[in-house]
Amino acid sequence: MKKYMAAAAAGLALVTACKDSTAVNPSDAPTAAQLTGALTKPGLQNLVVGIIERDRANFSGNGATFPVITEILARDAYRIDASEPRYVSETLGGQPDPGSFAGGGGWTAFYTGIRAANTTLQAVNNAPAGVLTAGEKSVTLGIVQTLKALEYYRVLELRDTVGIALQSDDPNSTTPAPIICKEKALDYIAALLDSANTNLVASSGATAPFKLPPGFSAHGRDYTKAANFILFNRGLKGKVDVYRGLDHAKPNAAAFTAAITELTQALGGAAPGAVPPANFPNGVYNDFVPSGTEAAPNALPDSKLGLNPSVKDSILPGDTRASKIVSRSTLSGQGLSTNTTYVGAVPSSANQSAPFPILTDEELVLLRAQAYIETNQLANATLDLNDVHTFYGLAPYPTFTTQAAARTALLYEKRYSLLFEGAQRLVDLRAYGLLNATYHQKETASDPFNTAFPIPKAEADARGGNIAPSCS
Repeated sequence: MKKYMAAAAAGLALVTACKDSTAVNPSDAPTAAQLTGALTKPGLQNLVVGIIERDRANFSGNGATFPVITEILARDAYRIDASEPRYVSETLGGQPDPGSFAGGGGWTAFYTGIRAANTTLQAVNNAPAGVLTAGEKSVTLGIVQTLKALEYYRVLELRDTVGIALQSDDPNSTTPAPIICKEKALDYIAALLDSANTNLVASSGATAPFKLPPGFSAHGRDYTKAANFILFNRGLKGKVDVYRGLDHAKPNAAAFTAAITELTQALGGAAPGAVPPANFPNGVYNDFVPSGTEAAPNALPDSKLGLNPSVKDSILPGDTRASKIVSRSTLSGQGLSTNTTYVGAVPSSANQSAPFPILTDEELVLLRAQAYIETNQLANATLDLNDVHTFYGLAPYPTFTTQAAARTALLYEKRYSLLFEGAQRLVDLRAYGLLNATYHQKETASDPFNTAFPIPKAEADARGGNIAPSCS
């Protein structure tokens, strides 16, 4: 992937500063006008891979925000390092500093990816006649719009009600983007995914005129084909709609119904409880190269990373997902201690090159169960939950008779199926109002039960401190 990035300078600029830098200066990012000549297919290749690399950057290298800090806030993980105490002091031990990687992270790479997407969309729309067929243009627009929506959703997973910046679609704009509220952000992302889907459908099954990284073709489906990329798009839209429905500021019951339709489409039309477990790993992934001139290792292998003891304590006897929990030498400091870790966090070359899921069929099944629960279709929810639950060696749940019981089961299944796969646990605990002292013990004496990242200091400064999220 990094060899593509060397050629993708026309697509985006990396912020070259210390790891605490969270600034995304639009004037530093290239624009469509700075592309060398008219768009060509090789140029398009570089642009698209550049967008994907920016997403992957949050899972590789120092202080990867996804999923390390999100799992810490979700109380599933500790990272205890005497030389870098902020993994505790700004998460479980105190308030995050908007100027640090722990407080202001998870921003720069996503917004450079969004800007690169805007540059690409502009270049494709202005491509000379004959460079792309109508089908190739449509499938390209659909893929890039979907990737852009993914980056916006990643930022929102971290910021929640703090809000996110809605960047201008014009990559030439240098005006700091306004901060919008969660509700408006979710609506924008949903509409963007629907526009992407319209373009994908209009492509009439065309194959993308560029090569996507192996993570888009090596895990059950070839997502360079429009028909398969539509499944990814609909799955992501279903995920967004689940959380539109759960938005406490403006609950949206209709979004759950839409999510069921979208997630069912993403699952190939499979009925509740009928997704073959062999399909659970199918999906889109970020891939990693651990060494050599293209080195970009998966950041999870880390001797300073451990599991919160509650992860081991709460798993049911006989659940084969216990294989994700392995022993390690005692890791302690700053009032925390653990002797277990996530299997993927054990330092090894295999783990450094392990692919990282973006969205899989297993998560889609669980999201559909979640939508069924919220529409009180408890029999269907039970079928989908049991599809996952029994696969891991457990006796099936009886049909749920209350939403409360079904939600408890859902949160259990998602916790262990999606452990260290992203911000899902953090988002769910927030959505159900469970990330507080009523439901969790304090991890440190000064535990503030942080639920979201702040707007980075550089972004606040660029807006003169005006970062109150707007819903207008």
